[in-house]
Amino acid sequence: MERASAPATSTASGRRRGRRPPPDELVERRRAEIIEAAYEVFSTRGYSASGIADIAEKLGIGHGTFYRYFKNKRDILDRVVDYGVERMVVALELETARPATTIDEFRDQLRHIGERLFTMLEEDPGLGRVVLIEATSIDEEMTQRVMGLLDTFGSLGAGFLRNGIKRGFLRSDLDTESLGRAITALTLPVVFAAIRGEAGPEERRRYVEAMVGLVCDGIKA
Repeated sequence: MERASAPATSTASGRRRGRRPPPDELVERRRAEIIEAAYEVFSTRGYSASGIADIAEKLGIGHGTFYRYFKNKRDILDRVVDYGVERMVVALELETARPATTIDEFRDQLRHIGERLFTMLEEDPGLGRVVLIEATSIDEEMTQRVMGLLDTFGSLGAGFLRNGIKRGFLRSDLDTESLGRAITALTLPVVFAAIRGEAGPEERRRYVEAMVGLVCDGIKA
């Protein structure tokens, strides 16, 4: 009898391991797939030149499936921008995960952040084009979302600066919030030049070194 009961236990275990995900999980998985496909389509073809048909074709789904998850192309653009922003923020957070303890470490981290940003834009040129250029030409609401992205980067920079004050290698009288936004603004000219393909590796390197020197020499303790 004991041997006869073993297969039933094994079969039940197998069903548990191979069970279908809950409906909500399936919905979120499909939404994520559509967002990733839309990101690839928009970054390759451009938002204006892309259509729902391009996204559906990328996934091999019908138009009806797309409309079960998103109202229209403008609706999914919000999610595509969020997707791109998250990729940028995560990449930059990795560079600041270990707080600097000296001004020299701070210089190195700023340099690495600049290099990381430009490498990311070079490897995925559609990222900056979709998030920073095309999105701001859609409507006022989307423009404000992108401005919010710059505020996010400014806040990340402010936290970076507060650590330097706490460690004693940056001036204690710094307005960290304003300076964080200012440093973000300093990066934009060469970022846009890189997105347009007008800033080569040597120009980017010189720009990063100039920024690092300007920032660190101006605010060190």
